[in-house]
Amino acid sequence: LMVEACTKSIICPNKQKDPLAKFTPKGNLLESETYIGGKVECLETGVYRSDIEYKFDMKPEGFQNLIDNVDRVMTFAIEVEGGIDRRKITNYDEIKAEIVEKLELLRDRPKRMETPYVYHIDVGAMYPNIILTNRLQPSAIVDDATCAACDFNQARNGCKRKMQWIWRGDYNPATRGEYERTKEQLSRELHGEDSVPF
Repeated sequence: LMVEACTKSIICPNKQKDPLAKFTPKGNLLESETYIGGKVECLETGVYRSDIEYKFDMKPEGFQNLIDNVDRVMTFAIEVEGGIDRRKITNYDEIKAEIVEKLELLRDRPKRMETPYVYHIDVGAMYPNIILTNRLQPSAIVDDATCAACDFNQARNGCKRKMQWIWRGDYNPATRGEYERTKEQLSRELHGEDSVPF
């Protein structure tokens, strides 16, 4: 799905990459962590077509905000998520101008009648590991204030399903100081036939 989304220029969240070393609040090295409690069920099903016109009434100020932050967002995507120095991107200005141009078209004509690709994601029907991998829940869950301002905040829509999530983690009993000392010692030792550092 991610490959198909990329070929059709559909925005989707990048896969979450955990840091190499993560610690508990008490300073122990985490070996693994997960959330338990998600259930697999599908409450609503439907057919979502791309050949039916929909009326869109968008907010121009939202697109202006995106235009103002294009540099920051692109820099984050390239350097933080991609791990590449932005100065190495030869066509950065070209891509930026292309993005800004498309956003300006949306900003200048916010009322539209179009047949876009609309995808409905039923988070409730996903397996818990998919939910966590794509950062959909619980890290992306909304609070009560967001729900109160939502147009779909009605009982008949069935979107307010409370899920009991419990964090579970396996950790090493070594403290952070012990971990750092072991890491430092390993970096000084030489291994293998070529005697390369660990």
